[in-house]
Amino acid sequence: MEKLNLTETEMLALWKRVMHIEPVRRECAVERDDGINLDDFLLIHLRQWYAHLLLTAPIEWLPVEDLKTDVPLSSTDTGVATAMLPTRCVRPVEWRLAGWPHSVTRFLAPDDPAALAQRSEWIRSGVNNPAIIAHDDRLTLYGITPGTAPVLLTARCVATPEDGRYILHHDALSALPRWPL
Repeated sequence: MEKLNLTETEMLALWKRVMHIEPVRRECAVERDDGINLDDFLLIHLRQWYAHLLLTAPIEWLPVEDLKTDVPLSSTDTGVATAMLPTRCVRPVEWRLAGWPHSVTRFLAPDDPAALAQRSEWIRSGVNNPAIIAHDDRLTLYGITPGTAPVLLTARCVATPEDGRYILHHDALSALPRWPL
């Protein structure tokens, strides 16, 4: 099934329908000038909800892009590379360097025992079993032939849409909050 691709205005309207705030009954007229701006209030929550969705929801629900052209890579003589994550990257999904027999889809936390093992040049991952440690703004890639420059083939990430749109699978609507917030 194709993903929804909504502007912020369209997403706000969808939120209002899901929360039973709209459609509004129009049989009478009531005016107030001391209430909150409901749209501004809901937009704050909508943006927070979407940011959380991008961080935690199943990959199939989210916009995933190959951002390899936006990733600066640097390497050391010992077969370790560092990739700075583009600002649009919320979380990495699948990365692969030239020479690796397969992509890496499991990204290690810095305190994971497998990540700590990468500190030793004698037991760290090699080209046939690459490992990637995810830090806040960068990835450390292990499994590069020493003395060679790394070439990034794939850098698929959950990415914030460039134009401020909301791209999500229909199933993600089940995670919408209900009124009241």
